[in-house]
Amino acid sequence: MFCKRFTLNFLIFVTLLIPAACEKSGIDKPIRLGYLQNDLHHLPLFVALEKGFIKQAGLDYKVSGVFRAGPEEMSAFAAGELDIGYVGQAPATAAYLNSVADIRFISQSNQEGSSIVVRENSEIKSVTDFKARTIAIPGHATMQDFLLRKALKTAGISYEEVKIIVLKPPEMSQALINKNIDAFIAWEPYSSQAETGGIGRTLISSSSIWENHPCCVVAADAAFSGKYPLKIKKFKEVHARACLFIQNNIEESISIGQKYTGMDKETVKKAVSMIKYDPGLDMGKAVQFVDFLMDLRYIKPQNKGKSIKSVFNE
Repeated sequence: MFCKRFTLNFLIFVTLLIPAACEKSGIDKPIRLGYLQNDLHHLPLFVALEKGFIKQAGLDYKVSGVFRAGPEEMSAFAAGELDIGYVGQAPATAAYLNSVADIRFISQSNQEGSSIVVRENSEIKSVTDFKARTIAIPGHATMQDFLLRKALKTAGISYEEVKIIVLKPPEMSQALINKNIDAFIAWEPYSSQAETGGIGRTLISSSSIWENHPCCVVAADAAFSGKYPLKIKKFKEVHARACLFIQNNIEESISIGQKYTGMDKETVKKAVSMIKYDPGLDMGKAVQFVDFLMDLRYIKPQNKGKSIKSVFNE
């Protein structure tokens, strides 16, 4: 009886030990990180890097890519060049559902943090004044595209009654100055930068369009997530710690934001005040965004049966 019990206990011990041993085989391999350039939505990562949270969690890492746009970062995931990245939920969702990259969402990076901006002296007083106006968005199938459509619908204006052009966010303020556009919608810090620079004023923030809407996520390569669950767990804890740090140490967080973006304190402070840093993922809102992508055929028809729920790392 003793021998049987000993054997059973030993087998249980070995069974529990095997996953840890398997993961330990990759312990010396650094996590390859990526994020978007000058994006204050990714401030939790900047804080984690600056404060040494990742090393303190026993994780080795290297920054393998600083990208100009979400689709560019998703291409790096598809090429097997990244393990974990901070990226917009919109390009990540589209890439996953269109089978461009196999990823998992492990945390929310932020909520909200976008605004519709008009010229400082513009006669436009509300979204109801947008008929026949030219508005810039950072791209189709972006969260900002969705937010603008939602704002127009609330104002009783059809998408066809406005002229939409695509511009990179760093180019939007100059286009506003040159009167090439009447308004733009962008993520922070570009909307705050237009305001602190005396170029534009915020007409409406995204929190008023869709409260607590998802924006950026922390995404992980699916194969990496499956192979190294302990590393994923620890990184999620690092991210949550960084979000809490921002809430409790706002002045130091603003300084870190200045360091990683090169922007002035006034702009960073205003931008950060428009963003909610919350690691909690919201599947309900993610499904709403997928419905938008599918309605406008941003998701390939053959992939419509693919569920967004499967991208959430449980």
